[in-house]
Amino acid sequence: MSVAPEVFVNYRTGDAEMAAALVQRELAHRFGPDHVFFASRSIAPGTDYTHGIEDALRRCRVLLAVIGPRWAERSAERAPGPAGQQRDWAHHEILRAREYDIPVLPVLVGRETPRLRATDLPEDLAFLTERQYMRLDHRNAAVDLERIGDEVLHCAPTLTSRDSGIRPPSRHGHPGPAGGACYHFDGDLRGAHLYFWSR
Repeated sequence: MSVAPEVFVNYRTGDAEMAAALVQRELAHRFGPDHVFFASRSIAPGTDYTHGIEDALRRCRVLLAVIGPRWAERSAERAPGPAGQQRDWAHHEILRAREYDIPVLPVLVGRETPRLRATDLPEDLAFLTERQYMRLDHRNAAVDLERIGDEVLHCAPTLTSRDSGIRPPSRHGHPGPAGGACYHFDGDLRGAHLYFWSR
């Protein structure tokens, strides 16, 4: 990456990856792609991803923990165990951010994701329950994404917004079925299309 990534997008494989990709895409449009670290896109093929992640964590100004409905369950399943066990990178990244005194902002995905409870988490992640969280809900996607960007800017004031020309056309999006609105994000998601309907 040509510049230090001020924003680190943290997510758990098997839980809300598409929402994390959406967050990354929106922040990249607003602040520029080099300022947002998203492991699968920010680390070049063939390079040591462990070094890439650690370097980004040391240099970033804020970490967004994107948390879906299975996050706590999978976190408990993958709590640190015997030596040689596969590292839980989502867990590791959050702990590293705390070690470096980097703000950790939880982003709960959808209305079905409950608030985190200490009893559902490994002991070293229980501090997340004391952090004020934000929500990203498909019924309010444009507003929620704007707020996430604003909070990121509060933590990393050196960032500047840019006019990408690719942001959603308006807060209300395109007309959708049954009087709803459609926010359509396509392109760099391995051919995937994300549709967020609000009613």
